Order: sequence, then C-alpha cells, then structure tokens
Amino acid sequence: MTRQTNPYRPGFAQHPVLLAGRGTVIAGASEALDVAALDGRMPRPLILVGVRGVGKTVALNEISSLAAAEHSWVGVHVEVKPRTTFLPELVERLADAERLLTQPPTAGRMQLTEARVRAGAFGVGGEAGFTRASASRPPADAVEGALAATTSAAIERTSGLVLTLDEVHLATREDLAALTAALQRHVPDGWPIVVAVAGLPSLRDPRSSVTYLERGEWHELGLLGPTDTLEALAQPASLAGRPMDSAAADLLAAASGGYPYAIQVVGHHAWRASSGSSTITAAHARRAMTAAQADLAGGLYAGRWHDTSSKQRDYMAAMAAQLVEEGIVTHADVARRLGKAPAALSYLRARLLAKGTIFSDGPSLRFLVPGMAAWITETDGHR
Repeated sequence: MTRQTNPYRPGFAQHPVLLAGRGTVIAGASEALDVAALDGRMPRPLILVGVRGVGKTVALNEISSLAAAEHSWVGVHVEVKPRTTFLPELVERLADAERLLTQPPTAGRMQLTEARVRAGAFGVGGEAGFTRASASRPPADAVEGALAATTSAAIERTSGLVLTLDEVHLATREDLAALTAALQRHVPDGWPIVVAVAGLPSLRDPRSSVTYLERGEWHELGLLGPTDTLEALAQPASLAGRPMDSAAADLLAAASGGYPYAIQVVGHHAWRASSGSSTITAAHARRAMTAAQADLAGGLYAGRWHDTSSKQRDYMAAMAAQLVEEGIVTHADVARRLGKAPAALSYLRARLLAKGTIFSDGPSLRFLVPGMAAWITETDGHR
C-alpha cells in the first residue's frame, strides 16, 4: 500500500499546509513589500504579537517566502535568546547576506531567486555553522554599517532585504534602540528593507519597547474562528487525498478550541487513526481526540503547569474546578473558591494572562490550550 504523508504538522515553526486565518497579516506584509520595492519608501515595521502556539514564527517565515516569491528579496532571520544580546548574531547574518548577494555568478549556477540567512544556515541549498568568541554588544556603528553594506549590495542587484526577528520580547531595550535608531536614520534614504518582528504580548509594555515599534503595524495573533478552524482541518486532508467528513471536522474543531497548535495535533492524530481508510470519519475523530489529549498533556499542559508558581497553580486549580463544574468561570468565581477578595488575586490573573496560560473572553476566563481544565482536575495530586 502506498504511504500517504500526514499533512498535519505539529511542532515548533512547522509550516502548516494551509495558513488559515492569517490573511490580514499576509496582506499587510504584501503591502509593506510593495511600498519598499515599488514606491521606494521604507515602510513601518510589522509587529506580530500573541501567546505561544498561535503561529507567529510560521507567519514570519511566510513573510520571508512572500518577499522571495514576489520580489526576489533576501531574508535575514534572528531569534533572540534569553539574557543574550542579539546584535552580534544580527551583524553576522547581515554579513552572510552581503556575501551571498555579491558572490560572482559561476557557469551552470542557478540564478539567486531566494535566500534566507539564519543562525546556522545560509545560501541556496548550502549550510554553514558559526561560533562566536564573544556575546558582547557590538558598537552601534557596526550594526548600522552591516545594514548599510547589505542594503547597498541588495540595491545593486535590484533586490531588497526582509529582516525578521523572533522572540523580540526577550530583547533588551538597549539592543532594540541600537537597531531601530540605525533604521530610523535611513528612512529618508528609502532603503529597500521590510522589518517584521514577533513576540509575546508583553512586547506591548512601553517599559521594554521602543518608539519605532510603537508606531509600527501591529497584528494580534490569537485563536482561529470557527470557519478558519474547519478550513485548517478539512483542507489539508482533502489535498492529501483522504477527505475529512463534516462530522469529523466538527468534532475535531471543537476539541481544538481554535488554538492553531492544537488544530495540528488533533489533525495529526485523526490522520493516524484513519490509516488505510479513504475518508476521515467521526469514529476516527473520536479516537484521535483521546490520543491528542494525551499528546497535549505530556507537553503543553505539563509545561505550562510547571512554569507557574505555587500561588498561580492554586489560581489555575480553582479556575479549572469552576470550569469543569459550571462550564464558565470569572475572576470573582476564582476568588470565591480561594476565599480571597478579588483585588487580592488580581496580580495572579495578570501574570497568567501575560504568560498566555489563560485569556479573557469578555468577563470570563479560559485556558488557552483546550482540555487543560479537565487535565488539572483529573491529575490533581499526581504531578
């Protein structure tokens, strides 16, 4: 029997077959690229914010791919690391891009139509590893010089540069200021550069951000709506030759809660459960939901639980108990269960919201990852 590749891709930065519900982001990126490439102006940056698992990194990758496909632009990508300046890596990636742009053509070599420079990889079909002797912050003029040299090389090839930064909430204000000051100084020059950054919602905190980002084009990435969720589940199966019937799609959509990562997990297990069948049915979906629940429990549920303080866990446990018993929970409900005044627990709610463990749905509270309330109540005392 010919193997059919599973079209669902759970995992970090795994590009889904269908990028559902992100049309506004891609449209904004396409317009920014047109402004830079055709109008000769440096557009304001694109800022993508959202909790983990909603597809921020995938969206950044899509922006780079769009730039390559529509304008043959080079992409430079850096992921910010905790407690580490990202500027040395950025300068290196820019130097790699400059070398890639200025390399002389050789007989039989394919014309450069896409290049994406990342930590550990650059070029078309080539890879390279780098080590850094020091992680000290380079002088500001080194950052500006690297940007200028790479941009000049791109202009000579009638090309441009897409600079994508991930996990920007981890960057220091000093690093962001050094980069954005260099970019701001050259706005009048019309550099062909599009900047797109992604981070957690804490990036909105003015104490850690910079003016250049505050004036950018902000996109909040969250849960998918019902229509986009169904499309994200059904279309990959159809394209892969094993369509999903509507009953199965409805069951899996409800189980995923519209959370993009969970959509890929439930779809992945539904494909497994339906191996050897021509269609994914409701029976397959039910088996998949059990497997998906175990998958999420071993990763996301446990990870988010252990990433909290004991007091935050008390808040989550009270919230989960209320949700399981009543189907809805408010901050006042949690306070009542814990025997505290709501104001005394506001800081716990705020911290859990900032982490993306829970979110507000009007006056109600919900766990971001579907099924987490049941997991907390069912496993209490066994963690």
